[in-house]
Amino acid sequence: METSSTSLADGPHPSAAEPARPSAGVGRSQQYHVLTTGCPPYPGVSRHPKWGLPLYRGRRLPPALEGFAAARHSWERLVQDVLNGVPPAPDRHRQPPALRDYQWPRVAKMQAAYAAGAPGFLLADPTGSGKTAMAITTVSGLPVKTVLVVTKLSVVPAWRAAIDLFATSAQRWVVINAEQLWRLFEHPWHPLAALPADEAASIAAQSGLCRVDFGVVITDESHILADPTSIRSRLHARIMRPAHGERPWWLRLSATPFTAPHETRYVADLLAHVTGAEEPGDVDRSDYLEWLRERGFELNIDAGGRWHHVDNAHDVGRVKELLYDSAVGASSSPQELGLPDQVRELRPVELSPKDLRTYAKAWREFRQAVGLATDDQDEVRDDGRQAALRRVQRASFLKVPHVAGVVADLVASGYQVAVPTWYLETVHALCEHIAWELKSRGLPDRVVDITGEDVGLRERKRRAFQLGRCRVIVFNALEGINLHAGERNVDGEGHDATSTPRATVVAGVLTGGKRPLQAEGRASRDGQHALAVYVYVPGTTEEAWLARMLRFAANTQALAQASADARALTELADQLDAHAGALPEVPA
Repeated sequence: METSSTSLADGPHPSAAEPARPSAGVGRSQQYHVLTTGCPPYPGVSRHPKWGLPLYRGRRLPPALEGFAAARHSWERLVQDVLNGVPPAPDRHRQPPALRDYQWPRVAKMQAAYAAGAPGFLLADPTGSGKTAMAITTVSGLPVKTVLVVTKLSVVPAWRAAIDLFATSAQRWVVINAEQLWRLFEHPWHPLAALPADEAASIAAQSGLCRVDFGVVITDESHILADPTSIRSRLHARIMRPAHGERPWWLRLSATPFTAPHETRYVADLLAHVTGAEEPGDVDRSDYLEWLRERGFELNIDAGGRWHHVDNAHDVGRVKELLYDSAVGASSSPQELGLPDQVRELRPVELSPKDLRTYAKAWREFRQAVGLATDDQDEVRDDGRQAALRRVQRASFLKVPHVAGVVADLVASGYQVAVPTWYLETVHALCEHIAWELKSRGLPDRVVDITGEDVGLRERKRRAFQLGRCRVIVFNALEGINLHAGERNVDGEGHDATSTPRATVVAGVLTGGKRPLQAEGRASRDGQHALAVYVYVPGTTEEAWLARMLRFAANTQALAQASADARALTELADQLDAHAGALPEVPA
């Protein structure tokens, strides 16, 4: 295969050749087997010079390589099919599983947007509404041949299973996580596969050429593109603007699409389409805000330079008008879909006078480093901020035994408990203290953790929690983990998750408006919401920080048209601010 784009794509560019077929004399005994990149050295395995992937030629894979075979709906499987000249499977001509009543109008609206020539669609329905099923059903009814799904690594298997369940057409699907997107690209003079992943991704984002012209690109958790300068945003941009062929249709899925209007940059094509304007192109933030003002946004900010939905009802309405009420997007509140409200509790804990002084000191140092009035970020980037936040994290160890007590109380009350946090060290400390607290009370004391260290064990640990083999799970992956009660067929063998009610205990330091909502959402799925408990130390800056975080989350919900939840979050923030204002700062 020596071309930049395969004829598997929709509307290949003029220079595209037909897919490589087995050459003369290459029969069943000489099939190509593309392997995953983690494949160890093995006789007969070589790296393909064009695709940069491990390759084995033979009738069948040796047993030692079976664990590295290309998974269904993977990039490796697509390349394998191209090399072997395998055509797409024929249409299955079957009815997909039944959707909920409110999901069919969504499918119809998305398909109508495609038919009308809209550049894409934003589906911003709440957590638990079934966006995955709606997206796959929609795309299965479109006249496209090749579909790309970009999602979190931990959700890749779930997407593949959902495609098997809901897809009904003869389309090729590629499911990949955002950090692997660069593998879809080639470069005229940089052998990307031979470079370190970070360097290869940077080069691909700057000047790479996507090998396949996809007909549809689905971006799950599309708020990951809020920063237009990130590598993944730039890789997306290159996929969406191919050098040859037609631009793919882009379906974006997120329950938390934006926290402020400047984060609408990744849907600027939709805003431009609706308003008849030209897209803003590669501009900085201030120029993009000016472009939004020309589209009718007011963008009122407070003395600290922050946008808040309470002072910008017009902007909230403008988002609704241009996106959700138009033909290029949709969003509904949980109440409109018949889903329950999210219940939240604030749980203050008391530290000893000595520990309280230590905890307050760490928060003061953090406040000095970032300033409570500075604009919050979803990611803490600069070294000073990061170091200060690490000091707060270390101080948070003082709170761990109290968090363990809250978790044990919930377990004793009949809950299974999910505990999201941020730092790895906090995960380990929480697991140890929670297990000890459960054991001291005579409760089941097995606690599992999910972190970036144990990708291979992640699904086994998740299943242990879902099937009730443990009551508590602690994790620092705030997206892409389903922990809801009653999940169907958890283990692939017909066993469903327990129906035990879930509770989420948010005990760590979180930032931004989307992160806490994503943390809450891990146990909120399939029309259910888990109780969310926020644990904090009153009388310290943490109290004001938590209030600030909840206000950002309220912005996110307001811009997703969940106004009732935005009000609930704002009321909680008001309670915290009122209490903090009535207390003197803890002395050093």
